[in-house]
Amino acid sequence: MRSIYFIIFIFISYSNLFSQYKGSISKAESSLNKVELKGTEEERRELLLIAKGEIDVAITIEKNISKARTWFVRGNVYAAIAKGYLDIDPLAVEKSIEAFNKVGSDEAKTNDITMIQNTNIGIQNLSSYFVNQAVYALQGSENPNFSKALDEFQNSLKINPNDTLGLLYGGYVAEQLNKFDIALVYYDRLLKLNNLNNENTNRVYQQSINIRFNNCELIDDCGDYLKTLALLSKAREIFPNDNYYPSVEINIAMKLNKVGEARRKIDLQLNNDPQNVSLLFNKAVLYYNLGLAIDLDKSMEDKTKLDSLDKIYAISINSYKNVLEIEPNNERAILYMIDAYKALAKPYFDMERNLDFLALKGKYKAESDRLKNEGNTRLSDALIYAKGYSNMKGENISENDINSLYPIFSIAEDYESLISILSISIKRDPSNMEYLEVLRNAYIKVKDYENAENIYQIILKNEQ
Repeated sequence: MRSIYFIIFIFISYSNLFSQYKGSISKAESSLNKVELKGTEEERRELLLIAKGEIDVAITIEKNISKARTWFVRGNVYAAIAKGYLDIDPLAVEKSIEAFNKVGSDEAKTNDITMIQNTNIGIQNLSSYFVNQAVYALQGSENPNFSKALDEFQNSLKINPNDTLGLLYGGYVAEQLNKFDIALVYYDRLLKLNNLNNENTNRVYQQSINIRFNNCELIDDCGDYLKTLALLSKAREIFPNDNYYPSVEINIAMKLNKVGEARRKIDLQLNNDPQNVSLLFNKAVLYYNLGLAIDLDKSMEDKTKLDSLDKIYAISINSYKNVLEIEPNNERAILYMIDAYKALAKPYFDMERNLDFLALKGKYKAESDRLKNEGNTRLSDALIYAKGYSNMKGENISENDINSLYPIFSIAEDYESLISILSISIKRDPSNMEYLEVLRNAYIKVKDYENAENIYQIILKNEQ
């Protein structure tokens, strides 16, 4: 019995609450008109609640349903709620547009031209409001609010799904938030509309292809990149002279291990554009990866493998050098080239480490020295670039960069550079035991026993 009484109580309470509104369209409109005249947030909110309550009841009254004015007022009421009061009704945007769209339709016919014009103005004003809010959120390059901007663009697109500004900048904002699935939807819609100028069309194609290539799992395309290649083909037809698209084709060929195809495409493009940094970089990466693959091939004879690696890594290194001739401070090219130098020297250090002392007997030292010297010779140029890069970055050098460079200094026995670069890392993280051991040994080599002892004490403390 108690549950029945409770249900009846709730029903009566709801009926009483609902009955305070009579479905007066005029009261809804007058309450809405007063909103702009009131100064406090509480007063404006109360008036909007009254307007909402009246218009919600009004559309339940049969005689109002076919009146254009009913829907015009409802559109305005919910537009006002959508502008800053979405907590009152999260679906205010949708309800506003649904109401506006009924004005002058078969459901609510009217000959009132002014009302129809004002309806269109209301729709446009609501769309503009959200676009402006998005722009405000993006203002200030130091701390743009991308999340709020995306919400506002999405609200704008609920009103006008084909708004090119909302789609273009909404896609950009979605990218900044790594919401690539949303960005792709917007960019695809823009490409289907086909109403952008050439510059923006090219930009949308490039952004869309870049997302697809780097996030192929989003479109289930990682196995063969057929969807991405299809979009690339369309883009190349429209922009045949843009080098971006052939570069992506080369990257796809490299991803799919189609080495021969990638080499042909790169060489063809470089014949037409020999100063293209992206192509030169891709060529260097391609040959570096090819060298790694050959190094892992157990079926090749050692001499044949070494000859092949020398040629392939030389091509990679020379291509990186070509990049640096055009862009001397290209950090990625410097670091990647240093890795190529290390790969070039690695087989000789590996062979030296695997020498059989007993088998060689008296020839062991001579062969060991020969292999070490061969490896060091191949690293000699890398040392120059490593020191230059280290000096360029100074205290701002990253941990990844330190990890890449310090083996060069260690192998080359450049202890001053080794101490300089590892000291920076130890200041940041004194718990790195590998770096501490190498740094201590470097201090001993330069006979700086005081600092060697200091490092040893840190090692002991870490071991406790």
